[in-house]
Amino acid sequence: MRKVILFLLSIFFALHVLAQDLASPPQVTFLDPVPQLLSGAQVTTNVNTLATKGRVVQGVGADGATQMVLRIPANSVGEQFSLTVINDSGMQSTSAAEDGGLGAIGTTTFTASQITVTAVKTSSGAFAFAIYGAPVDYPRPEGQDSNSADRFVSIKALALDTNLSSSPSVTILRPPLVLIHGLWGSSSDWDDFTPLIDDPRFALNRANYGGIIGPNIKSYKPLVPSWATSSIALTPASALGFRYNARTVLQQLNGFINQFKAGTNPANVAVAAIQADIVAHSMGGDITRTLPSLQQFYSTTTFTLGFVHKVVTIATPHWGSPLATRLLQNNNMCVRGVLTLSGSPSFLTVTLNDGTVVNGGVGDLQGDGFDGGLSPALQALQTSIPHPLPTALIQGLESQSQLDGLDNSSVAESIRILCFGNYLADHLTSTGWPKIFNQESDSIVPALSEVAGLNGATVVQGVIHSSSSELLGFGPPAELDAAGNIPAVVTDLLNTPITDAAFIPLPQP
Repeated sequence: MRKVILFLLSIFFALHVLAQDLASPPQVTFLDPVPQLLSGAQVTTNVNTLATKGRVVQGVGADGATQMVLRIPANSVGEQFSLTVINDSGMQSTSAAEDGGLGAIGTTTFTASQITVTAVKTSSGAFAFAIYGAPVDYPRPEGQDSNSADRFVSIKALALDTNLSSSPSVTILRPPLVLIHGLWGSSSDWDDFTPLIDDPRFALNRANYGGIIGPNIKSYKPLVPSWATSSIALTPASALGFRYNARTVLQQLNGFINQFKAGTNPANVAVAAIQADIVAHSMGGDITRTLPSLQQFYSTTTFTLGFVHKVVTIATPHWGSPLATRLLQNNNMCVRGVLTLSGSPSFLTVTLNDGTVVNGGVGDLQGDGFDGGLSPALQALQTSIPHPLPTALIQGLESQSQLDGLDNSSVAESIRILCFGNYLADHLTSTGWPKIFNQESDSIVPALSEVAGLNGATVVQGVIHSSSSELLGFGPPAELDAAGNIPAVVTDLLNTPITDAAFIPLPQP
């Protein structure tokens, strides 16, 4: 009997060793759950769907909102796997904010560095599932990511019955970066925003809402002189208001994110991602802040978190500009005409050929720069939203020498002569122009308006608002010129974690 028992034990041991030899490490597949694995605004709990659908990816955008499904085939129902986030030092992560975190299917928070999941029965066999939530931002507070385009963590999957493991790598990328121009502008406004526009660390895109819309305009308020009316045909859509252009920008934003997901990113890999970073100049910042008011912004495909991760505004008139208010007044009709001739008309409202009435961009930008006299569009930006936008503010301020350029400018002198008696024309001098704002400015936007009256902004001295300001006679450089140093400031802010005090939630609670 003893020999029989020993014989059976030897067979059992041999079979166990053979089973160990035949077993293989867990094979983890990373899946983008958007849109195939969604049920409403969450990842589905339908295991048959999880087992058969989803887009295979290699990484995530570091936006703190993206989720990635982990699918692991099992030998049998009930098999268990330990999943661990391993940081780039080869150690178990101690920070979900920096490395991303794990959670079970059916949960909405992903902060664990290690969880255990159990295989379940599906129509395609036994599988275990989990969710990996992306880091809150690409740069980490220690600054080690400033010079990189991507970084990595791995997910160690350990089969508890065989003690075999695998550790597939997750590529972590900066969210796609979108530049949004301002009033009367186009995507070409960023042409001199070097070196950022050529920086290989960023998947950079330029929004453009500056296409010609003049032929679609039936009527407008206020009027321009008869000698300027034919130039209305040259009107760009960027002369219209926040909400009108926000729809175009949101559509483009979604397209840029989809391109990024498909592999148009520094790592050239398929990734899961739902949000973008935005750098916005002038009215582009107001349009960005208008996006959350659009019905599509908090789409279920963003887990109702929205399409925007963090924002950097450059000289955005958060509190408007008295210059916009003045441009719409009757005693500045001639100045409006001059601007219209250059393709930069000032509208309070516009009626399109189909009868639709939309706000003008200048109309939406009305404000005294001291949080008073705000247009309805600017007032709407003070209304609370489900997820305030983390925003870093850049304030540009002109120098006296740049103002002095007005006194020697033939263009400014011509406007003073042609439009004599118009308030703005008469003030187009180095001493007269500052009186429009009653505070410092960048020649177009008052200083307090650029920062919504908040502390903590980055101040850049010696810059004017735009190249159009240069044409009037203000001295260079402009805020989007490389010589103004703002591209370097923006790059530093993009390398600053969203958790830093530089990013202020707007609107303020």
